Amino acid sequence: MGFSGKRRFVRHLCPDIAVIPECSQESIQSPEGDQFDGRWFGENPKKGLGVLVAKPWRILEFREPQSKWAVPIWIGGPPDFLLLAVWTARIKGSVKDSYIGQACQALENHPEWFNGLPVVMCGDFNSNVIWDGKRERHNHSFLVKFLAERNIVSAYHQFFSERQGEEKRPTHYFYHHKNRGYHIDYVFLPELWAKRIDTVEVGKWGKWAKVSDHVPLIVEVGGWSRP
Repeated sequence: MGFSGKRRFVRHLCPDIAVIPECSQESIQSPEGDQFDGRWFGENPKKGLGVLVAKPWRILEFREPQSKWAVPIWIGGPPDFLLLAVWTARIKGSVKDSYIGQACQALENHPEWFNGLPVVMCGDFNSNVIWDGKRERHNHSFLVKFLAERNIVSAYHQFFSERQGEEKRPTHYFYHHKNRGYHIDYVFLPELWAKRIDTVEVGKWGKWAKVSDHVPLIVEVGGWSRP
């Protein structure tokens, strides 16, 4: 929230592509002098899902989400790929459909997403295998297995050789409390890309606590030709 006043922190990170959950529609519109092309998705103009893309990358096409929220966005070069931007949220009155349930349903309902370009799925999943027991089927392990069967893996877990649910670096601090950290943000990418990861960085609580209850998860993949 309040991304308009925090956008400078994202500019400082110099991302090629950034997925920004829980931002307002107004805040994602590119101000003059900002090098990002932006798209925003949601029903509440004060709180939705934003995507920022910097040149030479570009947004080719996108579809309005059919679930809350998993948005397909076709990204153009250096390599073209399909970005599935994620911000899962609670659906009132439905534990089954809330949070990770939305992401799992979106994947099952759209097999065509995996029939063409490489797929990158990233954002705030609000999920971890430590909460699998609360769901019979559409849980975090289901999503990880579904993607793995399509040769798509978590960049963080690949880089740090950590198991799902045993993450040592939280991406979210409940109510900003340092002692209530959870790993709930992910970047899933093609297995072949994962072999070319240069760095994976998770922001530190001390630096970001006053900015957000989430910290940045930054994945850098090498090997692209750039102007």
